[in-house]
Amino acid sequence: MEKLHEEYLHLTNEVLPSLAKKGKFPVRFNHCFQRIILDNLFGCCWYDVLDKTQGAAYKQLNKNQLKAAIALAKQIISQSDEYIEELNNNSLRWRGKLKNKK
Repeated sequence: MEKLHEEYLHLTNEVLPSLAKKGKFPVRFNHCFQRIILDNLFGCCWYDVLDKTQGAAYKQLNKNQLKAAIALAKQIISQSDEYIEELNNNSLRWRGKLKNKK
C-alpha cells in the first residue's frame, strides 16, 4: 500500500499541478486534484463516504479504490484538458457549487 500511496501523492502533488501550469486546467493546486479524483471515484462528495476527521482521505482508501484513484489521475494526464474540466464540474455539482449541466 505504501507504494500506491506514494504514486498517488506523486501524481496529485507533482505531476498534475505541473501539467496544470502548461494546460488550460480549471484547477492548479494538489488538493483540488485530490478532491476531483476522490469525488469522481465515489460519484459524490468524498466526505459523504470517508470520514474527514480520520486523517488523509487517500489513507482511508482500500487497495482497489487507491488503484482506481491512480488510474483516474493517469487518465487526466492522458486526456485533453476538457476531461479535467468535466471531472471538476462533476465534483462541483455533487457539492452543490455548480448547477446541473449536460
